[in-house]
Amino acid sequence: MSGFIDVENAVAADPLVDLAKTDYYAVQGDPFKRTALVEGYGRLPADWAARLELYRLYHALELWDWFASIGEVAPLAGIAADIRRMV
Repeated sequence: MSGFIDVENAVAADPLVDLAKTDYYAVQGDPFKRTALVEGYGRLPADWAARLELYRLYHALELWDWFASIGEVAPLAGIAADIRRMV
């Protein structure tokens, strides 16, 4: 086995959407973790990096919205900072 990806919240879309979620939630900017994730994933399209960044932004916005919708305000500032860095 070379890796394991939990697909509990996988969606029927561009496979990079799921990869970006793992990258945003677990890798969190660590270049060693990102390299391992990308190498373990396998062959990627030429434009994978740009698509991954767009989907990371989507996941950050989704997470911010989810926390806001349940009234959990503590993580909002950190997620908003992530969003600002991405745009």
